Amino acid sequence: MADINDRSRISVSPFGDPVPVSTAEFRAVTHEPTTPDDDTIMSDFSATFNTPPIQEASHTSFQATENLQIVIDLTRDDDTNQAIEELTSDMAHVAAPSAIIAGDDSASDRSSSGNSSFISNQSASCSPTSETVQQAINIGGIVFKPGISLELDDGSFMRVEDMIPQPHDLRFFGRRLYRTTHPEAKTYLPKLNDELVWLTQNTDHVSIRRVRRIVPIRFTNYRTDFNNLPPGEELTCRLKLTIRQNGVVIVPGHAPLSAEQCAIEWLTFAESDPGLGKLANQLRAEWRGETVPFGEASKSSMARDLERQGVIDLTAPDRAYTFGDAYCGAGGVSCGAKQAGLKLQWAVDIDKHALETYQLNFDDVEVEHSDFFSFLTNDPRFLRVDIAHCSPPCQTWSPAHTVPCARDDANSACVFSAGSLIQESRPRVLTMEETMGLPQRFPVIFNRVVLDMVEFGYSVRWSVLGCDEYGVPQERKRLLLIAAGPGEVLPHYAQPTHGMPGHGLLPRETISSTIDNIPPDADDHNVEGALERWALSHRPSFDRHSLARTITCGGGEYNYHPSGTRPYTNREMALLQTFPLDFQFTGRFMRKQIGNAVPPLFAKAIYEEIVKSLRETDTEEAMGIFH
Repeated sequence: MADINDRSRISVSPFGDPVPVSTAEFRAVTHEPTTPDDDTIMSDFSATFNTPPIQEASHTSFQATENLQIVIDLTRDDDTNQAIEELTSDMAHVAAPSAIIAGDDSASDRSSSGNSSFISNQSASCSPTSETVQQAINIGGIVFKPGISLELDDGSFMRVEDMIPQPHDLRFFGRRLYRTTHPEAKTYLPKLNDELVWLTQNTDHVSIRRVRRIVPIRFTNYRTDFNNLPPGEELTCRLKLTIRQNGVVIVPGHAPLSAEQCAIEWLTFAESDPGLGKLANQLRAEWRGETVPFGEASKSSMARDLERQGVIDLTAPDRAYTFGDAYCGAGGVSCGAKQAGLKLQWAVDIDKHALETYQLNFDDVEVEHSDFFSFLTNDPRFLRVDIAHCSPPCQTWSPAHTVPCARDDANSACVFSAGSLIQESRPRVLTMEETMGLPQRFPVIFNRVVLDMVEFGYSVRWSVLGCDEYGVPQERKRLLLIAAGPGEVLPHYAQPTHGMPGHGLLPRETISSTIDNIPPDADDHNVEGALERWALSHRPSFDRHSLARTITCGGGEYNYHPSGTRPYTNREMALLQTFPLDFQFTGRFMRKQIGNAVPPLFAKAIYEEIVKSLRETDTEEAMGIFH
């Protein structure tokens, strides 16, 4: 129980390191009132408990009763304290709790005797297993059972899922929640009063001694506030947050991943309280209208003929998910997306030289030479795609950017493109690639980018990924965000395919394995010219079986041929970026086009995983399985 006379406390923040705070600061965080005198306390007790009998708390009862407006304070009642002391004292000697009273209406009456009754005949244990979980426990007339929600002494909350009696204690397990207005909460969370976020990786059990009160909390995937509900009388949770913990990411239902990643997700129908959830297909329809399963494009001529006859073939092999590429550049992302089986629908960039290369390689794509925001004025039906991508100019946010330039302001505005693209294109999934330094160096900007997506109802995952783990032979790390629209499952990142020996993965690609077998007559591969340029300025040689340094629009610092006798040719740089050997480059600033591109092999791995996720969803819904 919380000690109201404490003058200092430890605020253990889920969003940062534990820090000691004063009592006044603690109350500001937890909304705890200032310390009253004894008469006030007793008056509060009378006001709290001279009410109709408290009914058994259950998440199924959150739909509407006046009793739910009652907040049950457990911190200042002598009878409750006595019941807890007797309960925890008895637990040291009880091997098999008795007195099964399930369905006994008297269990909800508040008693001054302090007797506790167990609704179970199972023994105590230290972990929540099917053999030890209690169905319900009555303490002083208050029934604790799975489904109730608790406020804890640190200002956080819990939706109880399991209860475990232990010697001298009762432990609760369940969903841990925090206010989105918590001072340590990141600004990518919508700051709304009476809104909570569920931290999925916080799985610590909680002692009954930390419980302040029972409170009503509703879990819902509704995107808008409820009507006819006075503010402040019920707490609402719509979002769940997964953050890395000790270098390991805890993903519910999946094996831990080694990448440092975070995800903020809207609740699903299954995670919502009964009567407060919408099925995925309903959410999707409300957001983007009719969605063609397995993709809005036809793969085969037969499927196109059927469509002209007014028949839509929904079998997966004959359909493809459509793709739009914003800030497409020379086409690195589009190349990987096409290899992953996506149907390229449109591409846009303001760089005319890069677009010349793009059009040379993708002649069946609608390509527009335009600034991004002018492009969004196109017909929404044209902009609509299943999967959209944006790679805004990253130079302003890059750690390598140390000198301001004339285009900094324009480039800075482009980082907020994702929200605008979501609003106009309404993709089922959106991806965004940026420099790895954005979250750390410019957290306010980055958090706003994420919040834009969340406010449109998108779940978002982000992480800095190593491209070498996906077959790219260079030391290249990029920030990748994946956002899934209303009604969609948030795809995971593709598992690494390449790694160090002993991990069961393919060996990492190297400079040697990538460029040694280039045909001498390959386009853009003038080795003799490269040797002549460095004839008088050789550099130290290095191991050709290593990774190349990050290739940038200028080639990259210390990026040259392992022999030390010449720079890379443009074709060698393109292959180190994993462009196919037959990918054609044209126009001026060829090296810039290559260096600015997302490696196609990296993009291919990402989109194959996204396609897999969408197909799983569409297959289940085609079979009548809705989530």
